Amino acid sequence: MKIVYISSPHFADCDFPLIRAFQQLGHEVYYFMSLAPYSKKSTIINIEKLIDKDDIIPASNYKELQPYKRFFDFKNFNIINQTSGKQSSPSSQRLYRNLFKAIKKIKPDKVISTGLLEISTVPLILLRSKLTFIVHDPFPHSGETSFRKTFFRRLSFLVGKQFVLFNKNQLDDFCKSYHIKKEQIIINRLGTYDAMNTFIDKEKISEEPSKNILFFGRISPYKGIEYLCEAMKKVHEEVPDATLTIAGGGKMYFDYAPYKDLDYIHLMNRYIPTEELANLLQRCDFSVCPYTDATQSGVIMTSFTMNKPVIASNVGGLGEMIEDGKTGILVPPKDIDALANALISLLKDENRLKQMSETIATTYHSGDWDWNNIARKYLK
Repeated sequence: MKIVYISSPHFADCDFPLIRAFQQLGHEVYYFMSLAPYSKKSTIINIEKLIDKDDIIPASNYKELQPYKRFFDFKNFNIINQTSGKQSSPSSQRLYRNLFKAIKKIKPDKVISTGLLEISTVPLILLRSKLTFIVHDPFPHSGETSFRKTFFRRLSFLVGKQFVLFNKNQLDDFCKSYHIKKEQIIINRLGTYDAMNTFIDKEKISEEPSKNILFFGRISPYKGIEYLCEAMKKVHEEVPDATLTIAGGGKMYFDYAPYKDLDYIHLMNRYIPTEELANLLQRCDFSVCPYTDATQSGVIMTSFTMNKPVIASNVGGLGEMIEDGKTGILVPPKDIDALANALISLLKDENRLKQMSETIATTYHSGDWDWNNIARKYLK
């Protein structure tokens, strides 16, 4: 099968292993990743400076992407290089017209897009019979909506023929909200984000508890960090040597001042490069997702890549990614006491922590969670 795959740096951590799986199964993948000033540092992409040219260029032109050549075949990996970053700019319009022409020349059997339609990508409607949308967020997160986003979201769901979701929990509401038939939807999984293995020194992974809890990812109002900080006060009373690391870029949307001088909470409010994130994961006992709402979470699959358990709010599809008590702990959202108790229980029980890590190793690196099996489901 000949597949055109259009995406962005925001999903590179889960795109790379899927594309590799398609390649390993013998399929021809033409991968186009849009790159703009606002996305050059995102997930596992860390570009220092954009090439000063609006064009579709080989990914190998960026030295920062070179390490991933060890992970998958770059043969048909191209960058949609947007220097302005504005979808409505004439240069972006021209760029995406060129992309559309390139796709027509490829004559793909399928076109997969991880992004919904935008002003510049509206011509993809002409390929709607071959177009599948991967919908990472069936519903917008709290604080991340606008008229423009809502308009193009609804347009995408109106013209789309086929959609991929990653959790069953939101299926009925998704169909009802956007008037989509269930037959148009495939429920698939996310595997572990093992492109990160490119930067992991497995000999340095500590099996000794460090009493460190890790929150990582983009800072946004739905992430519930304010509840986590309050929970850590309770954790500190019970486990004085426990520490929390908050690592991620974005505006702190709540008053962080009361926690600024607490020596057991360490804030790294900036983009965290993949190499540094791998090091933070190696040093932590487990990660935490205290989200107030969610769809699914790349944080969970990134943590599972290194067999780290996750304590998370039971919102969206997170309950389908974590086996409560086996690969992590699920707690009610915004419940500071429940979150604190879960953190304390795992910090105090080394055997349980080790058992969870072992369960992750056997469950999420094979079987239904293996990327080749996930790719087969797409192909079917």
